[in-house]
Amino acid sequence: MNALQRALLGVLMLLAIVPASAKDVPVEFVSGRSAIFIKDDPGGVLTEFAKKYSTWRDDGTNVVIDGECVSACTMLLGLLRPEKVCATKDAVLGFHSASTETKEQGKPDIFKHAEEISALEFNMYPGVVRAFLAKEGWYGPNAHPEIIWVRGKDVNKFVRPCTADDLS
Repeated sequence: MNALQRALLGVLMLLAIVPASAKDVPVEFVSGRSAIFIKDDPGGVLTEFAKKYSTWRDDGTNVVIDGECVSACTMLLGLLRPEKVCATKDAVLGFHSASTETKEQGKPDIFKHAEEISALEFNMYPGVVRAFLAKEGWYGPNAHPEIIWVRGKDVNKFVRPCTADDLS
């Protein structure tokens, strides 16, 4: 593991336990309940999601998955309390292994599999998610850049369905 990978791994682990600033404010509903709706989240930098989800977890934020939650977005399955997350019939989850991106001016971006970070991400997921992903070919440190899609009622194998109370 090179120095950059060790540093990123350390930052990710720290951000998972340290509260973040509350820049993502939940939407407040008339009933007084609040929730954040995830509709079309393509993912992004793991450390940013770990920080955001740590804040949501510490604040007791309710989360409704109501569309695509892909890549780093799926880390909510391991970082948030299961009772605080629900999925509508429109929820879609997309999983894949982690990578690093190198940018140089005037050259195409270079993506490289990040073995240690992929293993860390994989191991954040609950056991039922890890078992499913392993059956699909991603077992942790190995490269699996293709997205493993979970749609429809299959999402409810990992996330409870939303009730009327969750949506009111």
